[in-house]
Amino acid sequence: MVVSLQSELPQAKLDPLQQRIGYCFRDPGLLRQAFVHKSWLNEIDDSALESNERLEFLGDAVLGAVIARALFERFPKTTEGWLTVSRAQIVRNQTLARVAASLDLGTYLLIGAGIANEGARSRPRVLSRTLEAVFGAVWLDGGDSAARDLILRLLAGEFEMISAAEITRDAKSQLQHFTQAESGTIPTYEIVDQSGPPHDRRFRAHVSVDGEVLGDGEGRSKQGAEMAAAEVALGALGLQSDSAVEP
Repeated sequence: MVVSLQSELPQAKLDPLQQRIGYCFRDPGLLRQAFVHKSWLNEIDDSALESNERLEFLGDAVLGAVIARALFERFPKTTEGWLTVSRAQIVRNQTLARVAASLDLGTYLLIGAGIANEGARSRPRVLSRTLEAVFGAVWLDGGDSAARDLILRLLAGEFEMISAAEITRDAKSQLQHFTQAESGTIPTYEIVDQSGPPHDRRFRAHVSVDGEVLGDGEGRSKQGAEMAAAEVALGALGLQSDSAVEP
């Protein structure tokens, strides 16, 4: 069966979508391409068509750059670590999926019947990737300014919830904010050794994420050892403690 994207997603169906996202494409083919899930290609006989994965790759890069610049400009007194954690919170799958669901993007997806019947149209990962593909399509169609305007408008609510005061300043809290935003997991701490007399105890702690030890630290208390381990983990992740952050 040979099909075309234009027949599957006619202009009459795309028009309300463009009104909803607030951008009108000069090349509607780019918008159509953003909704081609790879599973759909397994059910048709047309080697000329491709999935939206390349647009998703592009959109992910554009999204990261736009959010990074916006945070940099809006919060001039924050550190690199705070900026990194905040960016991760804004661009995480849960956030993008929520925005995509509000735009009803799942209904436009060209997706394989098998996974469609399993509820794939509403899966956060599928929705977030579709939205990233739309961002990539807008960037190709309208350039930097169009993509930036769209991204900041659709994610405006996320910026309202971000402020320097909301990111707790100690290393353990920063690490937890980052890992939850990145993978939805919480760091776990383990006291692996203690030494010294009762009046001068020394503790050693490990911090792990998804079973991988990211940091090792020592302190005069269990809390101090865990904090030191979190500091090491932040360094291993390319971050730094924001103990001196000023809102």
